Amino acid sequence: MSAPGPVDPKSRLLSLDTLRGIALCGILLINIIAMGGPFAMDRPLSNPAITDPDWQIWGFSVLFVTNTMRGLFSMLFGIGLLLFLGEEDGTERLNLILRRLMLLFVFGVIDATFLLWPGDILMTYALAGAAALMLLRLRPAGLFAAATTILLFLSAWDAHVAAATMPAETVYSARMLATEQAARLGGYWQSFDYAVFVSWNLTANGLVYRGMGDALSLMLIGMALFRLGWLDDGAREQPLRWMVAAGYGMGFGLRLVHLLMVWSHQGGPTFASALIDQPGRLAMTLGHVGLFFMVWRRGVWPNLMASFAHLGRMALTLYLGQSLIAAVIFSGFGFGLWKHLSWPQLWLAALAILAIQVTFAKLWFRPFRFGPVEWLWRWGTYGTRPRFRS
Repeated sequence: MSAPGPVDPKSRLLSLDTLRGIALCGILLINIIAMGGPFAMDRPLSNPAITDPDWQIWGFSVLFVTNTMRGLFSMLFGIGLLLFLGEEDGTERLNLILRRLMLLFVFGVIDATFLLWPGDILMTYALAGAAALMLLRLRPAGLFAAATTILLFLSAWDAHVAAATMPAETVYSARMLATEQAARLGGYWQSFDYAVFVSWNLTANGLVYRGMGDALSLMLIGMALFRLGWLDDGAREQPLRWMVAAGYGMGFGLRLVHLLMVWSHQGGPTFASALIDQPGRLAMTLGHVGLFFMVWRRGVWPNLMASFAHLGRMALTLYLGQSLIAAVIFSGFGFGLWKHLSWPQLWLAALAILAIQVTFAKLWFRPFRFGPVEWLWRWGTYGTRPRFRS
């Protein structure tokens, strides 16, 4: 048997790369709000108003984007664990994937500190991925059951927290705003100290377990769907149609109710809105998955799909690159645009960043086989330097 090594780029599942690229784009639309404004707020500073462009973007995002793109990424991460391990029961592949997850954790530490993005998800994925390995051999029914149990617990947790949260507590006080502004519009090391402080506080409390559970549940659902064969190119389309109809039907209804509850509660969560958040998010995410694979099988928009596939092939490089670009745009040692842009302007900035990254990815893959960070990741995983050039 040949020694394990990186998968040849020609053998990659193009559909999964394409969906990963789409998720990467959606994640930036969410992250850039906290990159360019108060980090700990997922709503505009002003009171809800239908004529406010910030709240219009918030509403659209809550319905279709918020947490669903991360859900797609989590599902794909779970599928990636299955593909990496294959059907072997030996310890060699297990040791390799544990090393791979440890390296991912290191990349996350770098992102959360030196690249100034406390909202990094890589550390959470590394920890949740390690937990997923213990459930990897479950059949689809067992995977769905485990994911459902976790999601029910998270819904109860969120509802409990929301019941004790007043709307005013979801908005920065003047003192909090001044503290963050001084840090993020200062020099690099001021921003670094703030990023380390926030990252440590997010990691050293119960939120890390909530984040792990959130990621783990969707990883398990991705594994289950893949094991059922619903995402195979030659599989029946009926399951995908069911995912689209049920996913979007339930997801849109629950998310709309969630939105209206938060809106009528002066922008703050309620017990009921938090309770239905996870089911609505999961349903909408499944709708996105079903729609993507139905469109993919029809071969439409080949150039657009190819662009997304390029992004997906080097998602780790580009995810870290988004943190670096945002640091330059918003920090005081860069252009100093923190809290200067409205939510629509931040989304336009995100689209500009993505356009640059699409161009970069297309040009990069002409001479090279892997993204630069992906290449380092593989080198660290296997202990041998993979061939870099095509």
